[in-house]
Amino acid sequence: MNTAEVLVKILEDTNVAHIFGHPGEQILPMYKALEKSSIKHILTRHEQAAAHAADMYAHSTGNFSVCMSTASPGALNFVMAVATAYKDNNSVLVLTGDNPYKERLEDNFQSFDLPEVFENITFKNYAPSNGREAILALKEAIEIFKKEPRGPIHINLPKDVLMEDDVERFIDSPINYKTDYNYNQMNLLINMINSSKKPLIIGGSGVIWANACHELKEFAEKNNIPISTTYPARGIIDENNPINLGLVGIRGSSMSNFAYLHSDLIIVLGSRLSERTTILSSKLNNFEQKVVHVNIDKSVLKGKVKINGDVSYVLKELNSIDFNLNNKKWLGEIKSNDTPLIVDGVYDKSLPLRPQSAIQTIYDNIGDSYVMGDAGSHATWAMLLAHPDKYGKFSYSGALCPMGMGLPGAIGISLAHPGEKVVVINGDGGFQMCIEELATIREYNLPIIITLINNNQLGIIRQWEENIDENFRYEVDLKNPDFLTIVKGYGIEGERVNTNEEIETAIKKAMGMNGPYFIEINSREENIPLPNLFIPDF
Repeated sequence: MNTAEVLVKILEDTNVAHIFGHPGEQILPMYKALEKSSIKHILTRHEQAAAHAADMYAHSTGNFSVCMSTASPGALNFVMAVATAYKDNNSVLVLTGDNPYKERLEDNFQSFDLPEVFENITFKNYAPSNGREAILALKEAIEIFKKEPRGPIHINLPKDVLMEDDVERFIDSPINYKTDYNYNQMNLLINMINSSKKPLIIGGSGVIWANACHELKEFAEKNNIPISTTYPARGIIDENNPINLGLVGIRGSSMSNFAYLHSDLIIVLGSRLSERTTILSSKLNNFEQKVVHVNIDKSVLKGKVKINGDVSYVLKELNSIDFNLNNKKWLGEIKSNDTPLIVDGVYDKSLPLRPQSAIQTIYDNIGDSYVMGDAGSHATWAMLLAHPDKYGKFSYSGALCPMGMGLPGAIGISLAHPGEKVVVINGDGGFQMCIEELATIREYNLPIIITLINNNQLGIIRQWEENIDENFRYEVDLKNPDFLTIVKGYGIEGERVNTNEEIETAIKKAMGMNGPYFIEINSREENIPLPNLFIPDF
């Protein structure tokens, strides 16, 4: 067996079901090995889309995914999408082909120092020089995804390395990847929980990667401790569950932000506490003193008690203890300060439709479907109106937010959850950035409902321009093509609608179909509510 064949076998043995990619000369040995593999290769039309699809595949399942490209022309197309996965801490295995090892750093055709490029957008970066190193790199990467999932891992694979023969003996080579976790402060955490009167849990995406959603729910409900979530962790607890206060920080719910400001203990689980989460900390004099932070990444730890460790282990330890807490008064105080989010115009049926009204109508008619957002003003409405009951049910990038992620992200979610409907909510700007992936959706006949909120502009940029100067409106108005004709050219049926009633009828039709369907919704210019409007001044 050559190196490529061994790598594919290892991925098969790890139950990898799909690889997203696009072929090219230097990566062809991997494609030759995949030809007879049980792993299904998903041919995207652009490498960026392959990485976006893998990103959302991983995010919606809590398991690592794989994307693959050829050398520099393909690998460099990965960069923005891999950076998105990195910012959102999603576990994506990134495989790139390359020129022969000794030639890859020379100024040859299609040569570039790819490991150097990926260094700052991956958690781990390998540049194997022979078959043994490549096999050990893959085995270690898989171990890291199991023990310390902190983001994408890149393995650069020169063509001569992939073609090296007689390397199957390295399949059973031991990997001794060890984590250096420290749980010495667990007793202090337990004492702080016992003495707290107003505790709050902030759950991050680390709860997902630790496969600890069940343990979190058990701990919170048993002890009546409310939960707030970060952007990428929405749905780790059903947002209809009274114990879930919703998003905290910028765009946070009134209950979450009230609890954040008035709690005497904040237990942070699997979050890096970005500025979007901690935006209210300036209002607190004792933020550091009341925070207990649990994370596998010691570099992000903040607060009085820092536990560098696995969220699942910590929750299992806490669930073995009877705390005998009485937080009903605290929960009542939080609920009494609930100011339900009222999104203006949601039920306004006047024409042209307001985007928030269109999106609410979409939500009202898609049942238990998965939803994928993109980036732009429509994404804000989609985020504000979503109430996921499970992680992955509402997906988008919470940290980098690139335009164009919607279509490929929906592909990844659809393949990760066969038989489930996926609804992608796009704006007309982002839709055109990866529009070629309509071909991928059609080829695999994926049951994706593509909704396009079309206001013929880059709405959020137009709004920011007007905030600078009310007369500043430059390069934001779009002369759009006939989207319906383009979509039908890809072999996807669809329609153009104008009213809420037409949206409802179109969604019902799409829900009854086995494959994709496209719905273009004509909408008006509309400003989104700026974030500071959702930060209460308690």
